[in-house]
Amino acid sequence: MTLPDRDMELLKANEDVTLDDIELAEKIDKDDLHTATEERLLRIRNLIREVSREIHKMKGFVRFKHVGKKLKYGYMKPEHDIGLMISEWFAERFPGIIIILGNEEESWVSIRTEKGIESENSGELKDPVEELAEILGAETEKGFEDLWEKYYKSQYAEERKNIELFQKNMPEKFRKRARNVTEEKFYEESLDGFE
Repeated sequence: MTLPDRDMELLKANEDVTLDDIELAEKIDKDDLHTATEERLLRIRNLIREVSREIHKMKGFVRFKHVGKKLKYGYMKPEHDIGLMISEWFAERFPGIIIILGNEEESWVSIRTEKGIESENSGELKDPVEELAEILGAETEKGFEDLWEKYYKSQYAEERKNIELFQKNMPEKFRKRARNVTEEKFYEESLDGFE
């Protein structure tokens, strides 16, 4: 009797998980966790939800830059150990395209081929991007930030402004972890000015 593999994977990815949490999770099933009222089980459920929420937010908040037609890279600094999960998810979504996500400390590289998804951890984000750009003989495409900013501005309508909803749907914590420059700029310059 144990939790489903996916729940165990999410639990183990949480930065606050303890060995006791993992051992307890191996002794319960999904129904026990769903109907739990005991504090230790509620803790496990919350640890899994934290990771699941961060994965969901990072999938939505990561903004890609392109190097040629075969490489996409984006900034991401997750709180939990989810880098490979997200890079593999994007690799599944964009077959044949190299996906690199990362930050100043670490990065995750994934690609989906006919054989399946291949992934690896790497150092600082710029290192695999520069190395693969050189191998591919491609340059970073310009103008995507400008395009995203124009889109963002075109969608703004003062009569629909809702700062609370913006902050709820795009929490500052996740905007910063995905380095959403356009959203930050929009929020600081456009929304704050209308309060």
